[in-house]
Order: sequence, then structure tokens, then C-alpha cells
Amino acid sequence: MAVLLAVLSAAAFGGADFIGGLASRKASAVSVVVTAHLIGLALVAVVAPFWGSAGPASADLLWGAAAGAAGAGGLVILYHALATTRFSVAAPAAALLGAAVPVVYGVLVGERPEPIAWAGVAVALPAILMIGVTSEEGEAGKPLVRRAVLLGSLAGVLFGLFGILISQTADTSGVWPLLGARLASIPVIAGVALVRRHPLLVEGRGLALALTAGAADMSANILLLAALHEPGLVSLVLLVSSLYPAGTVLLARVVLDERMNRVQVAGLLLAGLGLALIAIG
Repeated sequence: MAVLLAVLSAAAFGGADFIGGLASRKASAVSVVVTAHLIGLALVAVVAPFWGSAGPASADLLWGAAAGAAGAGGLVILYHALATTRFSVAAPAAALLGAAVPVVYGVLVGERPEPIAWAGVAVALPAILMIGVTSEEGEAGKPLVRRAVLLGSLAGVLFGLFGILISQTADTSGVWPLLGARLASIPVIAGVALVRRHPLLVEGRGLALALTAGAADMSANILLLAALHEPGLVSLVLLVSSLYPAGTVLLARVVLDERMNRVQVAGLLLAGLGLALIAIG
């Protein structure tokens, strides 16, 4: 069940990042995240009383708040990268680091997946990177690709930290930790918007996109937290959820007509194989 929930989480994250990237082409990435997180806060506030424990524990809210601060920073960086570079490079770079950091953490704290699951990890990590291999050629495109890799990698480290921190919450905490995450992330991002003199909220044509991205992102987080609270290894759950670039790249191919090269297609196939091995393990 944990792997299935993580797969659904990855699909929702992929859609949220694609839509958020589109919104960030119409408005500031910071404004998009503030708007998205506000709708996410409203969504989790409605869901929380009916999911899990009757009320939030202070420790779970604090873990959630710490995770929210890390995740918010990563999301601003990623949305900025998606808006100014290439979807098909920035998103996989973020996912690769977002997956690798929890795997390293899992090893350090003593998690020991079965050999077949390790084989899945060995296949899935390079698959994430392959999905981001660009066919863009020429000197003019190289700075854009390097920038996408740099910003995506930085966002990925913060996403990995988010997963580690949110996994520390109690299995009985329901989705209350996500309420703490949003209560922490919104002031952080709003502060960034004020310092950079960006509007706090998205207006005009990008508003619907930002709201949709926020609802999808919170849905993905709820699914991820549910997966983490199921029996299973934290590192593997976070790795599976980090396969979301497959959805982002496929949407970019269908909607924006960003071409996929053979290496990217092979990466998608390897990601599927890695996921199957992890599920079996």
C-alpha cells in the first residue's frame, strides 16, 4: 500500500509542478507559491479534522513546520527554474537529489531494503537523471541547461529534507503535520515576496493555474504522508514519490510539444522497471 500511495503522490506532484511552472510563466514564482500554498492550507484545514487523530500534537506540528520551511524554499526555486529554463531538465534534477538525499539518510539510520528493492533503487536513480537528458545543442543552450541543473539540484536537496522531516511525525497524526507545514511556509514565502517586491498573490490569467497547482500539490503531500505512515521504508517511499518528473516531462511533451529524445524515453522505461522492483521488494 505504501508504494501505491507513493506512486499516486508522484503523479500528483508531477501535475502540480507542470501547472505551477506554467503559472510561473505568467506571474512571479514567489507569488505563485504563496497563492498555491494558501489554497493548500484551506484544503488541509478542511481535511485534517476528519483524518487521523482528533487534534494536532505539538511535536507533529513542529516537524511539519520545519518540513514546510524547507519545502517552500525548494518549491520557489523549482518554479523559478521551470519558468526560466527547461521543464525537462530542472524537474528531473530536483527529483534526483530529492530521491538521493532520503536514500542516504535511510542508510545512515539503518534502513536495509531487500536486495531486489536495492536493484530498483539502482535502476530508478539513473532513470530520473536520464529523463532529464536534453537534446538541446549549441553553445547558446548550454548556460540554460547548466542553470536548470543547478537550480533543480538545489530545490531537490530541500525537497529531500522536507521528506525526511515530515517522516518524523507520528503514524497517528493524520494530516495535521501538513497544516503546520503550510502555516510555516506561507510566512516564509510571503517574506521573500515582500523583500523582492513581488505581489503576494497571482492575479489575472495565472490565478486559476496557481490555485490548481496548489490543490494538486497538497493532494500529493497528503498521499505522501499517508504512504510514510504505512509500514515500509522511508527511503523507498520517498524515492518512489521522486519519480514525479516522468509526469512533468510527459505533460510538457503533450501540452508544450517539448520533444523527448531516446535517452528520455529509455529513462521513463527504466523508471517503470525500478518502480516494479521496489514494489516487489
